[in-house]
Amino acid sequence: MKRYIFLMLAAGWLSACKEEMMKPKSDDSTPPENVTKITETPTPGGAKLTYVLPSSTNLLYVLAEVSTKQGVVRQFKASYYTNSLQIEGLGDTSPYEVKLYSVNKSEVRSTPVSVTIHPLEPPFTDVFKSFSMIADFGGVNLKFSNPSGSDLEIGFCGPDSTTKNIALLDTYFSATKDGNHTFRGLPAVKARFGVFIRDKWGNTSDTMFQELTPLFEKMLDKSKFREIKFPGDGPIYTTEWNIAPRFIWDGKYSSTFDSPYDGNGNNWLNLSTNGPTDGTPIHITIDLGQTAHISRFRLNHYYRFINKALRKYELWGSNNPSADGSWDSWTKILYYEQVKPSGLQGEQYNDADAEVWLRGDMANFPDGMPAFRYIRLKCLENWMGNGNISFSEITFWGDTQ
Repeated sequence: MKRYIFLMLAAGWLSACKEEMMKPKSDDSTPPENVTKITETPTPGGAKLTYVLPSSTNLLYVLAEVSTKQGVVRQFKASYYTNSLQIEGLGDTSPYEVKLYSVNKSEVRSTPVSVTIHPLEPPFTDVFKSFSMIADFGGVNLKFSNPSGSDLEIGFCGPDSTTKNIALLDTYFSATKDGNHTFRGLPAVKARFGVFIRDKWGNTSDTMFQELTPLFEKMLDKSKFREIKFPGDGPIYTTEWNIAPRFIWDGKYSSTFDSPYDGNGNNWLNLSTNGPTDGTPIHITIDLGQTAHISRFRLNHYYRFINKALRKYELWGSNNPSADGSWDSWTKILYYEQVKPSGLQGEQYNDADAEVWLRGDMANFPDGMPAFRYIRLKCLENWMGNGNISFSEITFWGDTQ
């Protein structure tokens, strides 16, 4: 019996709490006074409004309303603890009327005070002006500058494979300040391609079109890759079940930043050396099993900007490597440095870090390079500061004809 009485009391208490929570914070129906002495500081895509708050002790926040060119009314709020309010997300530099309200703890608004703001160029239009498209291997490369690090959506248009009409082919999301992305999977056929940009507020740019011919390439057949070891090559762990050279061309690497070691079925597979930690560069050699004019490479990491993850390294090529492991028969192809966009220390990350890590290290081979069968990767410095190596996958594209 006591149990049922307790349940009834608890139900009544919860009901009372629910009613209490749904009530306004006060019962004051008197509209608060307006903010005064409003000043505007134009900002990209908006403005910062500074004002003097009313003396009302029941003030809760200040509300700003502005109508966009699309007829959408956007609201921005600032608590009574501050005397300024930021308006953002406007898509052009036209003057906008803003209505300011004081709102009390009963959610009663004051009469509106109107002020005209004069936004500066919104960030997405500056990014659009920096767009630069060129033909790339297997696609079209887009470079752009995004100084504010704004969240952006970039649409890529081209001929539909069936109808040949211009259609949206791909979408790329980015917050990096120095954008460099290639839209891949395109045939080496001259066509009209376009790019446009949309910000998180839904503002959309015009579309920039250009006629380009993607460069021919194909992914090299990884089933032909072989382990090969020369004197001087770095020692690779042999006592761990998940570490072996064959794992860097098995097609498995994490596509989930939050699960770097086992995402996408990778199951902790990687290559890792256990050489000296005194800063001596360490290298490994790969037999591609085919001679190819290589157009580009991609390396997918195991660690996220820590531990033995490659930070500064070189790729070298050869067709007749010396049996003694010397460098005489090798040609330096390129130098690569992995950069952590945020600059945060250790295992602290932001969205830009995740974007760069998931994309992998990618670079085109320099023009005029001969065809190669053997590739040597030389680690100059990992994220621990020594020359050891660890990564999940390496991929090459090019032409074997």
